[in-house]
Amino acid sequence: MFFKIVLFCFYSCTNSLDVSTYKGAVFEHNVIMPENTKEWVNRSYALGNMMKNIDVYQIQAMKSGKENVDILVFPEDGIYGYRFNRKGVESYLEYIPDPDLEDWNACDEPDRYNNTEIQRSLSCMAKDNNLYIVANIGDNQPCSRKNDPNCPPDGHYQFNTAVVYNKTGYLITKYHKINLFYEYQFDVPPERKSVSFETPFGKFGVMICFDIIFRNPAIDLLENHNVDNIVFPTAWMDALPILSAIQFHSAFAAGANVNFLAANLKNSSIKVHGSGIYSAEGYLDFHYDNEDVGKLLIAEIPIRKRKQNSYPELKNMTEENNSMTSNDRFQDLVFRDLYNFVPLVDIQGKRTICHNKLCCSLTYEKKTDTDDVFAFGAFDGLHTYEGTYYIQVCILLKCKNSNLTSCGDPEVNSKTFFKQFKIEGTFTTAYIYPEILLSNASDLLLLAAPDTWNYAKGILQSENQLEYPVVSAAILARVYENDMTINHGNHMLPEIVVITAVLAFSNYVRCLL
Repeated sequence: MFFKIVLFCFYSCTNSLDVSTYKGAVFEHNVIMPENTKEWVNRSYALGNMMKNIDVYQIQAMKSGKENVDILVFPEDGIYGYRFNRKGVESYLEYIPDPDLEDWNACDEPDRYNNTEIQRSLSCMAKDNNLYIVANIGDNQPCSRKNDPNCPPDGHYQFNTAVVYNKTGYLITKYHKINLFYEYQFDVPPERKSVSFETPFGKFGVMICFDIIFRNPAIDLLENHNVDNIVFPTAWMDALPILSAIQFHSAFAAGANVNFLAANLKNSSIKVHGSGIYSAEGYLDFHYDNEDVGKLLIAEIPIRKRKQNSYPELKNMTEENNSMTSNDRFQDLVFRDLYNFVPLVDIQGKRTICHNKLCCSLTYEKKTDTDDVFAFGAFDGLHTYEGTYYIQVCILLKCKNSNLTSCGDPEVNSKTFFKQFKIEGTFTTAYIYPEILLSNASDLLLLAAPDTWNYAKGILQSENQLEYPVVSAAILARVYENDMTINHGNHMLPEIVVITAVLAFSNYVRCLL
């Protein structure tokens, strides 16, 4: 550990000039899947499959090194894939030592542990290209039921793990995913520990996919580790209209006041796509399309000190502020939650809608009237579908068709430009995430340019016309103290398989996702 500290001090001193940015990269990867994921395979078979993806990673690391990238993030499940059960993934795992207890440069010392070829590849990737590498692999940690009553019957833990290597190839941290999402092949770590690491260009927190929804590790990293940046390997499936990948990940960066490097898998047939590099002021770069081709994003990222989250100013709102009668209020499901809505029937105006203790206000002006139907909604309650967590949401959204019962359906196209809008609500938390989704002529989702909108203290507004038609604009607040305590890892099936089944069923029943 001493040697790594000396190296960090060296890099800090040699990089202590007045530098205002660092260069970050994320790679969206169309993972090469193994054919057999449901049965145990030998290590040679597993390694052969993983090396196909490592070869792709090598090319991206070389490209990044030539561009003087400082840190490169790869996606969740990007090395071995998904659809595994516990036995099927076992040979793809490696024993990962604790970097807080020992120094290990796998590139320089590859034979310290058996069956660690993937760690050697990642270590050399970082060292040879002079960059930090963040990757997702599986950790096999032996245990004994004599000493640990939580030890699984097969005598070892299997953890979904992020590893981080510095520019000399040393493993500097590892993080075990806390909030598993239909990942029966992995164990919830007995010690649910959030992890951060220092670099000469900022302090980074580590999260994996579903972790972003919950207080631990997301808020623990902000409040107790004081991170300025988040690295985020993910296998995220769009969950419109409030949780598409580019939508929520950029919203978290804005609401949490951090730089956010999100590397997603790529499988557009099941809506797994959307990667980006985001700052608190908006996107620096993002990628969202339906072509299953890998994409490397590189951006100059501001070196920042995170501002603490602040509560929104107290507001007095009631539905009496509506320009129309309360008879216009209707209800519809948004991601299985029942929202209260009011329609937007004029080219400009003000609407207010309440749900439980939350009241939401919208003032707006469209550029021109179209046949698009828009509604403004509010929800204040415990979300219980594919996770249990308490949210407060104010949302302006385009309905899928002219029927108001379609207003909560996933939608990706719009013809309506807004000259301006302002959304605010009576939120009871400081953890508030602003979202804007736009649509281009190809019906692909886009983010609003950073200089076209702003967010502060519970108010999201765009004072000038956005460059593309609006699909949705929302403020999603997380009231973490109202969450129910659950174990996301028990009795669940592999993540993307279950979601794909839900997707197919919904297509059949409702012609939605």
